[in-house]
Amino acid sequence: MKNTLIMNEQLVYKLQCEAACLLKEKVLLLNGITIIPKEIEIYYYEKGVFEDGSVHQNELQQNNKSHFYIHRWGTKKTDSYKGGNYPGIDLVMSGTENVYYTFLIRSALINGKPIIGPHKVLMEIMSTGSFNNFKEIENIPVVIQPSSVLGDVLFSDRINLGNNAGEFASLKFRAVVCDNYFRDSKYPQKEKLVTNFLLSSKMNKEDALAFSKKYLGYIPTKVKNNYD
Repeated sequence: MKNTLIMNEQLVYKLQCEAACLLKEKVLLLNGITIIPKEIEIYYYEKGVFEDGSVHQNELQQNNKSHFYIHRWGTKKTDSYKGGNYPGIDLVMSGTENVYYTFLIRSALINGKPIIGPHKVLMEIMSTGSFNNFKEIENIPVVIQPSSVLGDVLFSDRINLGNNAGEFASLKFRAVVCDNYFRDSKYPQKEKLVTNFLLSSKMNKEDALAFSKKYLGYIPTKVKNNYD
């Protein structure tokens, strides 16, 4: 059987483009709350086509476009929510049965307040919107409006996937807007994000080193060696 990633390079690229589009061109509105995603992760599962084992495959992740899905322990929409600091919140992108497709919101501006971390994003939405429970958040359609955000989109592999992802763990399915919030915030693995971007870019040496200094405050060894 052929490597499923090789067979689906076009799908990988399509998903990355859609993630970049959300970060660069969209703002989310929910019950009076403005949510501007700054860091997301892509989760996509389609049986026989793209079987990423890290996807929960919960019923709410399929054919439920423009709603939020809050992480549960099982695959049924009636299963209990994860407890403690485990629950995160995903924007559902799937409008089709048997295609599980969501963006985990890892960081966002919520009514102008920068929030970093999936669980913190969820709880900020909960408190800002004065919701009584998670189900209320999931039941309200998310309004997705055009916007314009300055900054490149950086990609790297996803964080804390566990063992279920298999070969899909290496995919560049984490996307982050590189802007002033990125520069000033303590995002996980910032160096990897910037390094991946610069090593795949066509920047000249002067611009690449300046980019690194601006957003990291230093020049990673891999970046420096790439231009020596």
